[in-house]
Amino acid sequence: MILQTKNICLKYGSKEVIKDLNISITKGEIVTIIGPNGCGKSTILKALSRYLKPSRGKILLEDKDIHIIDTKKAAKKIAVLPQVRNVPSDFSVETLVSYGRYPHLGFGNRLKKKDFEIIDWAVKKTGIEHMKDRRVGTLSGGEQQRAWIAMALAQKPEILVLDEPTTFLDISYQLEILELVKELNETLNLTIIMVLHNINQAIRYSHKIYVIKEGKVYSHGDSKSLIHKDLLRKVFHIEADVLEDSTNKCPYYIAQKMTSG
Repeated sequence: MILQTKNICLKYGSKEVIKDLNISITKGEIVTIIGPNGCGKSTILKALSRYLKPSRGKILLEDKDIHIIDTKKAAKKIAVLPQVRNVPSDFSVETLVSYGRYPHLGFGNRLKKKDFEIIDWAVKKTGIEHMKDRRVGTLSGGEQQRAWIAMALAQKPEILVLDEPTTFLDISYQLEILELVKELNETLNLTIIMVLHNINQAIRYSHKIYVIKEGKVYSHGDSKSLIHKDLLRKVFHIEADVLEDSTNKCPYYIAQKMTSG
Protein backbone atom coordinates (compact mmCIF):
# COMPACT_ATOMS: atom_id res chain seq x y z
CA MET A 1 0.00 0.00 0.00
CA ILE A 2 1.28 3.45 -0.85
CA LEU A 3 -0.96 5.14 1.74
CA GLN A 4 -3.15 3.78 4.52
CA THR A 5 -4.77 4.74 7.78
CA LYS A 6 -4.83 2.57 10.89
CA ASN A 7 -7.85 3.23 13.11
CA ILE A 8 -7.42 7.00 12.99
CA CYS A 9 -9.66 9.41 14.88
CA LEU A 10 -9.77 13.08 13.88
CA LYS A 11 -10.93 15.96 16.05
CA TYR A 12 -11.63 19.67 15.77
CA GLY A 13 -11.19 20.85 19.33
CA SER A 14 -13.08 18.40 21.51
CA LYS A 15 -15.41 17.28 18.73
CA GLU A 16 -14.57 13.93 17.15
CA VAL A 17 -15.34 14.12 13.43
CA ILE A 18 -13.82 10.86 12.17
CA LYS A 19 -13.87 7.63 14.19
CA ASP A 20 -11.61 4.58 13.76
CA LEU A 21 -11.05 5.14 10.05
CA ASN A 22 -9.26 2.50 7.99
CA ILE A 23 -8.47 3.33 4.36
CA SER A 24 -5.96 1.52 2.13
CA ILE A 25 -4.76 2.95 -1.18
CA THR A 26 -2.69 1.00 -3.70
CA LYS A 27 -0.19 2.74 -5.96
CA GLY A 28 -1.72 3.69 -9.29
CA GLU A 29 -5.34 3.74 -8.10
CA ILE A 30 -7.91 6.48 -8.43
CA VAL A 31 -9.73 6.46 -5.10
CA THR A 32 -12.75 8.70 -4.53
CA ILE A 33 -14.36 9.53 -1.21
CA ILE A 34 -18.09 10.27 -1.30
CA GLY A 35 -20.75 10.91 1.30
CA PRO A 36 -23.35 13.46 2.40
CA ASN A 37 -22.38 16.99 3.41
CA GLY A 38 -20.76 17.18 6.83
CA CYS A 39 -19.74 13.52 6.97
CA GLY A 40 -16.00 14.32 7.18
CA LYS A 41 -14.76 13.86 3.59
CA SER A 42 -12.56 16.96 3.47
CA THR A 43 -11.32 16.26 7.00
CA ILE A 44 -10.04 12.88 5.83
CA LEU A 45 -8.14 14.55 2.96
CA LYS A 46 -6.56 17.01 5.41
CA ALA A 47 -5.32 14.09 7.47
CA LEU A 48 -3.97 12.20 4.45
CA SER A 49 -2.19 15.40 3.41
CA ARG A 50 -0.57 15.92 6.86
CA TYR A 51 -2.54 19.09 7.57
CA LEU A 52 -4.42 17.44 10.43
CA LYS A 53 -2.83 15.04 12.90
CA PRO A 54 -4.95 12.17 14.20
CA SER A 55 -5.84 12.21 17.88
CA ARG A 56 -5.49 8.43 17.75
CA GLY A 57 -4.18 5.91 15.21
CA LYS A 58 -1.59 6.26 12.45
CA ILE A 59 -1.32 7.26 8.81
CA LEU A 60 1.33 5.33 6.90
CA LEU A 61 3.03 6.55 3.74
CA GLU A 62 4.82 3.56 2.23
CA ASP A 63 4.70 1.87 5.67
CA LYS A 64 6.22 4.87 7.51
CA ASP A 65 4.35 7.14 9.91
CA ILE A 66 3.53 10.19 7.79
CA HIS A 67 4.13 12.55 10.72
CA ILE A 68 7.66 11.27 11.29
CA ILE A 69 8.71 11.72 7.66
CA ASP A 70 10.56 14.97 6.92
CA THR A 71 8.17 17.64 5.63
CA LYS A 72 10.11 18.22 2.41
CA LYS A 73 10.29 14.49 1.69
CA ALA A 74 6.56 14.15 2.23
CA ALA A 75 5.94 17.10 -0.12
CA LYS A 76 7.90 15.30 -2.83
CA LYS A 77 5.56 12.32 -2.46
CA ILE A 78 2.17 14.03 -2.03
CA ALA A 79 0.79 17.05 -3.90
CA VAL A 80 -2.42 18.60 -2.59
CA LEU A 81 -5.03 20.83 -4.23
CA PRO A 82 -7.43 22.05 -1.51
CA GLN A 83 -10.81 23.62 -2.27
CA VAL A 84 -9.74 27.13 -1.28
CA ARG A 85 -6.58 28.45 -2.93
CA ASN A 86 -5.13 31.92 -2.92
CA VAL A 87 -2.59 33.37 -5.30
CA PRO A 88 -2.11 36.97 -6.53
CA SER A 89 -4.21 37.40 -9.67
CA ASP A 90 -1.31 39.09 -11.47
CA PHE A 91 0.88 35.96 -11.20
CA SER A 92 1.61 34.42 -14.57
CA VAL A 93 0.59 30.80 -15.08
CA GLU A 94 4.26 29.87 -15.43
CA THR A 95 5.06 31.52 -12.09
CA LEU A 96 2.23 29.63 -10.40
CA VAL A 97 3.42 26.31 -11.83
CA SER A 98 6.99 27.03 -10.70
CA TYR A 99 5.85 26.94 -7.07
CA GLY A 100 5.50 23.19 -7.46
CA ARG A 101 9.30 22.92 -7.57
CA TYR A 102 9.91 24.44 -4.13
CA PRO A 103 10.04 21.11 -2.22
CA HIS A 104 12.93 20.12 -4.51
CA LEU A 105 15.01 23.29 -4.28
CA GLY A 106 18.34 23.21 -2.53
CA PHE A 107 20.41 25.90 -0.87
CA GLY A 108 19.47 29.37 -2.08
CA ASN A 109 16.05 28.23 -3.35
CA ARG A 110 16.93 29.05 -6.95
CA LEU A 111 15.33 27.31 -9.90
CA LYS A 112 17.82 25.43 -12.07
CA LYS A 113 17.67 24.24 -15.67
CA LYS A 114 16.14 20.91 -14.61
CA ASP A 115 13.39 22.75 -12.69
CA PHE A 116 12.47 24.85 -15.72
CA GLU A 117 12.39 21.69 -17.85
CA ILE A 118 9.95 20.08 -15.39
CA ILE A 119 7.82 23.24 -15.31
CA ASP A 120 7.60 23.14 -19.13
CA TRP A 121 6.73 19.44 -18.96
CA ALA A 122 3.93 20.04 -16.43
CA VAL A 123 2.51 22.90 -18.51
CA LYS A 124 2.49 20.73 -21.65
CA LYS A 125 1.11 17.70 -19.81
CA THR A 126 -1.92 19.69 -18.69
CA GLY A 127 -2.42 21.33 -22.09
CA ILE A 128 -1.87 24.93 -21.01
CA GLU A 129 1.37 25.78 -22.82
CA HIS A 130 -0.49 28.38 -24.93
CA MET A 131 -1.47 30.32 -21.80
CA LYS A 132 1.68 30.09 -19.66
CA ASP A 133 2.32 33.86 -19.99
CA ARG A 134 -1.25 34.84 -19.09
CA ARG A 135 -2.18 36.19 -15.67
CA VAL A 136 -3.98 33.73 -13.41
CA GLY A 137 -6.75 36.28 -12.79
CA THR A 138 -7.70 36.27 -16.50
CA LEU A 139 -8.30 32.51 -16.68
CA SER A 140 -11.66 30.77 -16.63
CA GLY A 141 -12.45 28.37 -13.80
CA GLY A 142 -11.48 25.33 -15.83
CA GLU A 143 -8.26 26.95 -17.05
CA GLN A 144 -7.32 27.88 -13.49
CA GLN A 145 -7.91 24.32 -12.34
CA ARG A 146 -5.58 23.04 -15.07
CA ALA A 147 -2.94 25.55 -13.97
CA TRP A 148 -3.18 24.39 -10.36
CA ILE A 149 -2.93 20.76 -11.44
CA ALA A 150 0.16 21.70 -13.48
CA MET A 151 1.67 23.22 -10.33
CA ALA A 152 0.98 19.98 -8.46
CA LEU A 153 2.53 17.95 -11.29
CA ALA A 154 5.66 20.10 -11.14
CA GLN A 155 6.21 18.65 -7.66
CA LYS A 156 6.69 15.30 -9.41
CA PRO A 157 4.55 13.60 -6.77
CA GLU A 158 3.50 9.97 -6.54
CA ILE A 159 0.14 10.92 -4.99
CA LEU A 160 -2.21 13.73 -6.03
CA VAL A 161 -4.92 14.74 -3.54
CA LEU A 162 -7.88 16.71 -4.94
CA ASP A 163 -10.65 18.17 -2.78
CA GLU A 164 -13.74 18.57 -4.95
CA PRO A 165 -11.81 19.46 -8.14
CA THR A 166 -15.00 20.07 -10.16
CA THR A 167 -16.73 22.47 -7.74
CA PHE A 168 -17.96 25.72 -9.37
CA LEU A 169 -17.19 24.39 -12.87
CA ASP A 170 -19.80 23.95 -15.58
CA ILE A 171 -20.38 20.43 -16.89
CA SER A 172 -17.98 20.70 -19.84
CA TYR A 173 -15.11 21.81 -17.59
CA GLN A 174 -16.02 19.13 -15.02
CA LEU A 175 -15.58 16.44 -17.66
CA GLU A 176 -12.44 18.09 -19.00
CA ILE A 177 -10.79 18.09 -15.56
CA LEU A 178 -11.81 14.52 -14.76
CA GLU A 179 -10.57 13.33 -18.15
CA LEU A 180 -7.26 15.05 -17.38
CA VAL A 181 -7.10 13.31 -14.00
CA LYS A 182 -7.78 9.98 -15.70
CA GLU A 183 -5.06 10.60 -18.29
CA LEU A 184 -2.50 11.54 -15.63
CA ASN A 185 -3.33 8.37 -13.73
CA GLU A 186 -2.97 6.20 -16.83
CA THR A 187 0.15 7.80 -18.36
CA LEU A 188 2.11 8.59 -15.18
CA ASN A 189 0.77 5.83 -12.88
CA LEU A 190 -0.11 8.72 -10.57
CA THR A 191 -2.14 7.72 -7.52
CA ILE A 192 -5.20 9.97 -7.21
CA ILE A 193 -7.24 10.54 -4.05
CA MET A 194 -10.20 12.86 -4.43
CA VAL A 195 -13.51 13.94 -2.98
CA LEU A 196 -16.43 14.27 -5.39
CA HIS A 197 -20.07 15.20 -4.84
CA ASN A 198 -21.30 13.70 -8.10
CA ILE A 199 -21.83 9.98 -7.51
CA ASN A 200 -22.00 9.14 -11.22
CA GLN A 201 -18.68 10.88 -11.86
CA ALA A 202 -17.15 9.00 -8.93
CA ILE A 203 -18.31 5.69 -10.42
CA ARG A 204 -17.07 6.56 -13.90
CA TYR A 205 -13.65 7.95 -13.01
CA SER A 206 -12.56 5.87 -10.02
CA HIS A 207 -11.13 2.43 -9.43
CA LYS A 208 -12.27 2.35 -5.82
CA ILE A 209 -14.79 4.33 -3.77
CA TYR A 210 -15.04 4.90 -0.04
CA VAL A 211 -18.51 5.88 1.22
CA ILE A 212 -18.43 7.90 4.44
CA LYS A 213 -21.41 8.26 6.76
CA GLU A 214 -21.34 10.03 10.13
CA GLY A 215 -17.56 9.98 10.35
CA LYS A 216 -17.12 6.29 9.55
CA VAL A 217 -16.56 4.12 6.48
CA TYR A 218 -20.02 2.87 5.58
CA SER A 219 -18.84 0.83 2.59
CA HIS A 220 -15.96 0.60 0.14
CA GLY A 221 -14.98 -1.35 -2.92
CA ASP A 222 -14.86 -1.43 -6.72
CA SER A 223 -16.49 1.67 -8.15
CA LYS A 224 -18.50 -0.19 -10.78
CA SER A 225 -20.22 -2.54 -8.32
CA LEU A 226 -20.23 -0.76 -4.94
CA ILE A 227 -23.11 1.66 -5.34
CA HIS A 228 -26.63 0.24 -5.21
CA LYS A 229 -30.15 1.49 -4.49
CA ASP A 230 -30.14 0.46 -0.84
CA LEU A 231 -26.86 2.31 -0.20
CA LEU A 232 -28.22 5.45 -1.87
CA ARG A 233 -31.31 5.19 0.28
CA LYS A 234 -29.46 4.70 3.59
CA VAL A 235 -26.56 7.11 3.02
CA PHE A 236 -27.94 9.84 0.76
CA HIS A 237 -31.67 9.42 1.53
CA ILE A 238 -32.74 9.20 -2.09
CA GLU A 239 -34.65 6.75 -4.24
CA ALA A 240 -32.95 6.29 -7.59
CA ASP A 241 -33.34 4.51 -10.89
CA VAL A 242 -30.31 2.71 -12.26
CA LEU A 243 -29.38 2.74 -15.94
CA GLU A 244 -26.42 1.30 -17.81
CA ASP A 245 -23.86 3.68 -19.28
CA SER A 246 -22.91 1.52 -22.25
CA THR A 247 -20.21 3.91 -23.44
CA ASN A 248 -18.26 3.89 -20.17
CA LYS A 249 -19.44 0.43 -19.10
CA CYS A 250 -20.67 1.46 -15.67
CA PRO A 251 -24.01 2.03 -13.92
CA TYR A 252 -25.63 5.47 -13.93
CA TYR A 253 -28.05 6.57 -11.22
CA ILE A 254 -30.89 9.05 -11.58
CA ALA A 255 -32.28 10.39 -8.31
CA GLN A 256 -36.08 10.40 -8.27
CA LYS A 257 -37.12 11.51 -4.80
CA MET A 258 -35.90 11.98 -1.25
CA THR A 259 -36.62 9.42 1.44
CA SER A 260 -36.69 9.50 5.22
CA GLY A 261 -33.64 7.21 5.37
